[in-house]
Amino acid sequence: MKNFNFLNSSYSTTLISLDRYFNEMIELYNLKKFPKIMLLNGKKGIGKFTLVVHFLNYIYTKEEENIYNIKEKKINIDSIFYNQLLNQTNQDVLLIQAEEHKNIKIDDIRKLKSTLSKSSLSKNPRFTIIDEVEFINENSVNALLKLLEEPSDNNFFILINNQQADLIKTVSSRCLINNFYLSSDDAKKIISYLSESKNLNNLIDVNSNLTPGLFVRFNEIFVNLGIDKNDNIFIKINKLLNAYKVKKDKTLINLTLFLIDEFFFNQVKKKENNLDFLLEIKSDINNNINDFIRYNLNISSVLNSIEIKLKNV
Repeated sequence: MKNFNFLNSSYSTTLISLDRYFNEMIELYNLKKFPKIMLLNGKKGIGKFTLVVHFLNYIYTKEEENIYNIKEKKINIDSIFYNQLLNQTNQDVLLIQAEEHKNIKIDDIRKLKSTLSKSSLSKNPRFTIIDEVEFINENSVNALLKLLEEPSDNNFFILINNQQADLIKTVSSRCLINNFYLSSDDAKKIISYLSESKNLNNLIDVNSNLTPGLFVRFNEIFVNLGIDKNDNIFIKINKLLNAYKVKKDKTLINLTLFLIDEFFFNQVKKKENNLDFLLEIKSDINNNINDFIRYNLNISSVLNSIEIKLKNV
């Protein structure tokens, strides 16, 4: 199983705008009706992982002096449990997570099976969190299904589906599905809180209809790659595709496609070019990028082609 550094996650120690989902989960848990397998289903970046971190802190700090602040929906950063999460020393919470859009490895599922076959050292419930479960492949799914079929009394699974790929139906059929939605107003409220608490230099338009998690991640990429929000679209694409060539991080491609959508949307609003013409250019550029990824094309050729197309806009 992958060691996960909670410090590097974009979650917030204060829960914003997800109260309804949080209250439903703790009510089910307190009534001893929490499902053995719950699937949290929704767009990447709306706060599903953050919700899980808060839910776990609520559960595991009940007997501590530094309990979870249920009124303000705030994690007590001095709690023993929270610091165990940070130091990856808690034995009651297990996490499997896809690495940068790669498939979840069957070795991770096998290690999980081995761990779950052993009794926990504590009498606490044990939660297994599988983040980005949509990236589990056919090789791993059968091993996972065997674990999901008969979870023991003290073991619970929370699966997080970020809808970045089609989730295998035999997995979703084993789960109680909880669908997540975030209104644009709630998204802006979370973005505003994260921007202030993390001292973000907002290089992405807050009105861009991004989920809060993607807004934070895209801002981080701009900062790390030295992209200025006033750079022209080709400079941005150039830096992002060159970074992808090295890192193979598909988030860089997602940001590239987002910026292209934003650029052509603004071109349409200007009404300086024919709509069909703009849509054709946009489609051609997207095809260039998709071919670049699929066939590992020469980056100079791809960028030259994109630059020529953009000069016609």
